[in-house]
Amino acid sequence: MHIAMFVDYHPASLGGVQTAVTGLRRGLERAGHRVTVFTVPDPAAAPDPDIVALQPLPAPAVNGFAVVAPTRRNASLIDAAFAARGPVDIVHTQSTYGVAIAGMKAARRHRIPLVHTAQSRDDAFIEHTSPAPYATALALRGLHGRWVPHEHHMPHRAGESAAARHAWWTISGQAQAADQVIAPTRHFADLLLAHGLTRPITVVSNGVDDALLDERTAVTRPADGPLRLVWCGRLSAEKRLLESIEAVRRTDNCVLDIYGEGDLQGAAAGRIVERRLGERIRLHGRVSQAACLDAMAAADALLFPSNGFDTQGMVLLEAGAVGLPVVYCDPDLAESVPAGIRSADPSVEALSETLTKLVADRSVLADLREQLAGQVDTVRQSHQIARVLEVYRDASAGLASAPPPVMPRSLADIPTAPGSVPVLGHSLRALTDAPGFVTSLPALGPIVRVHFGRQTGYVLTTPDLLREVNLSDAEFEREDLREAIDDIAGGAVNVLRGPEHRLRRRMISPALRQSRLAEYAEAAADIANAWAAALPVDQRVNLMDEAHGLVLDTVSATLFTADFGDSARREIRDSVPWLLSQVIVRTALPPRLRRLRVIANYRWRSKSRHLRAAVGAVVSEYRRRDEDFNDVVSALIRHTDSETGARLSDDHIIDEAILMLAGGVGSMASLTGWLWHEVSLRPAIAERLYAELDAVVGSGDVRPEHLAAMPYLKQVVSETIRFWGPWISAANASADLNVGGVTIPAGAAIMFSPYMVQHDPRWFTHPESFDPERWSAENAADTAKKAMISFGVGRRRCLGDHFAMLEIALASAALLSRWRITPVPGHRVRASNRDFVLSPSALPVTLRAR
Repeated sequence: MHIAMFVDYHPASLGGVQTAVTGLRRGLERAGHRVTVFTVPDPAAAPDPDIVALQPLPAPAVNGFAVVAPTRRNASLIDAAFAARGPVDIVHTQSTYGVAIAGMKAARRHRIPLVHTAQSRDDAFIEHTSPAPYATALALRGLHGRWVPHEHHMPHRAGESAAARHAWWTISGQAQAADQVIAPTRHFADLLLAHGLTRPITVVSNGVDDALLDERTAVTRPADGPLRLVWCGRLSAEKRLLESIEAVRRTDNCVLDIYGEGDLQGAAAGRIVERRLGERIRLHGRVSQAACLDAMAAADALLFPSNGFDTQGMVLLEAGAVGLPVVYCDPDLAESVPAGIRSADPSVEALSETLTKLVADRSVLADLREQLAGQVDTVRQSHQIARVLEVYRDASAGLASAPPPVMPRSLADIPTAPGSVPVLGHSLRALTDAPGFVTSLPALGPIVRVHFGRQTGYVLTTPDLLREVNLSDAEFEREDLREAIDDIAGGAVNVLRGPEHRLRRRMISPALRQSRLAEYAEAAADIANAWAAALPVDQRVNLMDEAHGLVLDTVSATLFTADFGDSARREIRDSVPWLLSQVIVRTALPPRLRRLRVIANYRWRSKSRHLRAAVGAVVSEYRRRDEDFNDVVSALIRHTDSETGARLSDDHIIDEAILMLAGGVGSMASLTGWLWHEVSLRPAIAERLYAELDAVVGSGDVRPEHLAAMPYLKQVVSETIRFWGPWISAANASADLNVGGVTIPAGAAIMFSPYMVQHDPRWFTHPESFDPERWSAENAADTAKKAMISFGVGRRRCLGDHFAMLEIALASAALLSRWRITPVPGHRVRASNRDFVLSPSALPVTLRAR
């Protein structure tokens, strides 16, 4: 198996969870499994190729740990690691904060079984360490609930504070989101169940790394002298270190060695100096786990005064591993203490009284050591691995055998996506993490309700439902989109409805017929060859800027080839990129909020007016000359609808020309850039493309007729379009619409996401792997072909799909036949969702001549 572990504390840092995770990782690896750990960064940690550090927030550390949020960038980091390291079989989360949430989202996004180990009492930690426990717990609950559903029933428990209850929402909510849950102790499992957990839960103890025990040498324990106590762990308030110091101070003939570091280190040192305890109590700081085991082996007892906090306590297991009795006070920890003495209560007085009795009668400790002699091996990690693997298998079997999400029977049964906020609805989630948002929806059901401002939408998460709707006679309107783009192309075909939409499709389709495409392809090839030949050798180039420029030139030249279109093409280059970046924002924001963007709205109207005027001047000149220039505008001007005799007006042609620019430039530039990026990261794919180009094109220019002889290039284009398909598309139902037996009311938005469907393992094997071979003649499955919906389905399928694939292939062939792409080291490419197709933020590379 390949297990991806997610934990909010770096394994190299100090703490019981970190020690447990490291022990489990080593145990799994010794059993023949692979483990990749995703965690927070730790600059002091030694490099580890199997630890992936996520991007932290620019915020202060909490309890010494960097803060990581489940951001879009971290989702991209995780997805890239999953793809690069091969298939992941299990996601195992070990905490409840940002890293664990990112792991949960990744598991759902990739449809991987999710196991969660509930390790920590966050309720007790907050109440012991926060200056404002209620506010802290409430804020954490709110943040956690933004990403993790808090929909289970959590009974009220007598005596539980409001702060603790809020904290338990995060503890139990994180566990409820998993397929299987592990608790290290029975008492903690019972607490989880008492707080509403309904997921299958298995008690599996943590363990001590076998290698540490196998490599140990015997340590001699002095036979006389004072009672030697050892204290190991993080120096923080919930561990009750200061209480330990006070209990030892009150006990004669007793010494304490403290190992660890943390927030209380200064207070502990001050207390030791103030009480003149330097000869009896020593702070050793942080030491290795092996050194800590040696210190335990040389001591008489472990002092462990934690109360109501530890779920198990790794240091208790380590004490058992070296045969060390434990002095403790929490009755819940009795199941984790093989042999020990519990004080009458947690007070300093009771602890001191217990220690005093041990000083007077050491035979008690000798008896406890005899009891421990036969139990040392039970705490080894290897004794727990079989049970952990069984949980993994149960999670895998449960996910594999689980029936597909049930089709809702009524509108009320449709689940609502988590993370909605007042006024904005899900707009904030969609704009900040589009891929993570849409890929989280299939796990909720075949239809999922979302809110964008006051608009309610229903996302169809299966290609079957999408085809059912788009191949039906249902009519749609795109009022939100029309309103958002009214200034620039409010009368274009994609916002029309009913007979007007069907007529406009008939009237523009001749401009994109195969015979015309052949002519456009010649122009596109000429532009691509000239562009590629002019690129600078051995200099840094931003290929994303180049892709935008190339596609703008190609699309605008295809629209109008006549010389008098030069000024319009300059206006297109100046205005279209910014206008495109605003479309998705204007569409996602509610109209009331959109109107508040005064400066952006003024700029939008100004650029729209200038662009329409420039394109309109070209259209007027075309009409005056009355010639066919073998371009799109010529075809649109000269076409008469055979059924109605209708012809397009100048405004209609301007609308459609700008739509082709908006739909073509942004999407094609992004997809072209992604193809170059993916190839630059994968030498095997690049070399195969180079070989095909050399065999077909040779040292000359690329021509359209070459493409038919380059099947592998076509596969790479298809895989790029699958991998980076549009993240959202929407239209409003003109009347009540039946979808899978559920009636969705008129006016509601019917939405789908090609990106979501095309990253769903139900339709594509290992969807996060960029694999052109999935489109080879022998591998391309019918299921995958039906799920390939980047260009839409049915009557609203994009009319320019064939030209888009043609242009991407020609641009890529022209570049790769001349150049090798070397990405700039250290630059991380981010996906921006400022368009309906995610776009690479920047692609800085160095080009070397082939």
